[in-house]
Amino acid sequence: MRAAFIALIGIISFCAPLLGAVRGAYHNHFAIELDYVLLRRANSQNKHLVEAAGGPINFLPSAEPPECAKEVGKTLIASKDLIHDMQFTPGFSGAIKIFPSIWSTWEARYTGGFAWEGKKTRNCLENLNLDGAFAFQTQDYNFASRVKSLYYSKMYNLELDYWRHITPRYTDHFSVSWMAGLTYFNIEEKIKLYFTKTFPVVQTSRYRTRTDNTAFGLQIGGRLEYNPYHFLTWGFVAKMGGLFNRDKVRTLMLDQNNTFVFLHVDRSGSTFAYMGQFFPYLELRPTKHFFFQINYQVLFVGNLATAAANIKLHGTGSVLDDNSHIIYHGLTGGIQFNF
Repeated sequence: MRAAFIALIGIISFCAPLLGAVRGAYHNHFAIELDYVLLRRANSQNKHLVEAAGGPINFLPSAEPPECAKEVGKTLIASKDLIHDMQFTPGFSGAIKIFPSIWSTWEARYTGGFAWEGKKTRNCLENLNLDGAFAFQTQDYNFASRVKSLYYSKMYNLELDYWRHITPRYTDHFSVSWMAGLTYFNIEEKIKLYFTKTFPVVQTSRYRTRTDNTAFGLQIGGRLEYNPYHFLTWGFVAKMGGLFNRDKVRTLMLDQNNTFVFLHVDRSGSTFAYMGQFFPYLELRPTKHFFFQINYQVLFVGNLATAAANIKLHGTGSVLDDNSHIIYHGLTGGIQFNF
């Protein structure tokens, strides 16, 4: 494998002069990059939250039941419905880059400002149950008439990377680089369910699950780029890493118009997490003082505690589920100022 890689580098180095140097290498001391990021939190797992209860329990035998009551046990709200409602959300990314030489780059980057929200409301007279066995042990979570559900998700990431350019960037038609660095993720999620009962009296109770992940570790990666002109580059970046994740979950389920604590969970733990990121990119360099760039990235983070996975609907005891994953994907566009 090593011999094949060395041979590939040799071929690239031999062919580049034949194709003609693009003469685009600029020996800058440092750079500041500012990006506008549109990311979406994609669906990764699913949990049924609300089902049809078979009601209403108080309609006259001669009356026609409501449309939503015709299928007992049918799922009316699932976590995937809420995640699907999380559209592309704006955030930002900023980086400081230091260039000791044309052979290496130090990069510190922050990506964040994301706050996704998904919500869904169902109204069905005395026909809404919390999915699972807990509903039958409560007053307000079975045969409810209205359910409001909310799913919140936040994420930010810090990186400190060292890039080694096997072939200097912007000099020949092809450039190859490898990278090693540190990465940190903070991912918070929250699900809230509000069940409103209308019989015998109107009352509302809340179910809330919140998770928090703090993950940090090492990452490695590489970059392959093509420079057809001195002002234009396109390429591909791939990264992967192993993370130590400290996670926790807090669940509070209230009943009887929020006056009775039916369920309370407060657990924390740790696990080995992992991440992968890749993106094609396009870079335009009108002058040596600033560059424009655009990319479409996919980010995968695994072995996390998500709110959807940690909603407890039946059983006894408290369990922390940290075997879930999240996928983010979206568009980034920005400018780099060189000094």
